[in-house]
Amino acid sequence: MLKKLYNSIKKKYRKIRVYTQPHPLYSTLDRVKLSKIERGNPKKGFVKLNLNGLGHDIKIRKNFIDKEVVGYVFADQYHLPPKEVSLPENPVILDLGSNIGLTIVHLKQVYPRATIYAYEMNTDNYWLAKYNTKSYNDVHVHNQAIWIENTTVGYNPSSDFDAYSLKEKADGDNSIKIKSTTISTIIETYNLTKIDFIKMDIEGAEEDILKTEDLSWLKIVNALNIEMHLDENESVEPYLKILEKHGFKAWKDTKHWSSIMAVRN
Repeated sequence: MLKKLYNSIKKKYRKIRVYTQPHPLYSTLDRVKLSKIERGNPKKGFVKLNLNGLGHDIKIRKNFIDKEVVGYVFADQYHLPPKEVSLPENPVILDLGSNIGLTIVHLKQVYPRATIYAYEMNTDNYWLAKYNTKSYNDVHVHNQAIWIENTTVGYNPSSDFDAYSLKEKADGDNSIKIKSTTISTIIETYNLTKIDFIKMDIEGAEEDILKTEDLSWLKIVNALNIEMHLDENESVEPYLKILEKHGFKAWKDTKHWSSIMAVRN
């Protein structure tokens, strides 16, 4: 009886707190909208948020994963370059695995003169990324997967919204096909002579990319933030050694549970 009463009071307090507690990121209206998005209870449609300091709205789906992405990007800021590197005023950035474009938005807040080449393989995510980044110049968003060759790849659509993985590329009827590109092809397409920063979050494909024989594209890269998607018993050490072999100081990020950072020596 007491436990039931306690849970009831706690639930009511959470609802009241949405209206009473200030938040540096969300307005009261944003907090009300986000409070209605519950874990395990996705709804159809979208929510527009006007986050403090952005100057434009962003659009997310009414699912808990998109809600979490907002927090990961604007509050936790896991996607930023290592603090050990200072990017120029007009950096060239590759955002590989852009999801719904919020990392692009935040990078343009931090580096307003950046040129960003962004790649997202899920088409629904891609169109949201296009919407969320429409206010910015020098942003190029592509609906392609990042892979070790230019081909057509597949992924399992039953994955979570932010975790479509090429490692799940079943050849059955449920597999969604998408064009893939390599980092070397991106460099060739845009005539890039330098890449100041690469943010890579491509749900497991990073393992194959780092293990491939041709890592010549690393020669023009200054810094990386790579989210690894390893099994619990796997170590990031082999990937740190690969980057060190190519002239980087590399280490496991202390802020994020599975990312590695690298800065050119």
